[in-house]
Amino acid sequence: MGLVLGFFYRESAKAHDFSGSSQLTATPHVLALGTLFFLIVIVLDKQFALTSGRWFNAFFWTYNAGLVMTVARESAAAKQNAEHTVER
Repeated sequence: MGLVLGFFYRESAKAHDFSGSSQLTATPHVLALGTLFFLIVIVLDKQFALTSGRWFNAFFWTYNAGLVMTVARESAAAKQNAEHTVER
């Protein structure tokens, strides 16, 4: 998801000839949080065999759906804030 956001940000900036700073740069946060979180899950899986549990699939899809909704909401709010700031 972080790679997709990075691609979107880069292409959007090029399409609009944008070279300033922006609040739409959620890419590093998504990459870092996703990577660190799932590295911890891998370590816990080695210790407790989490992926063999019957609830792991539900957790996995719920986590990813929540991540998508959170990033979409925050990106929309940042975009709205940026547009509101430009109007002033």
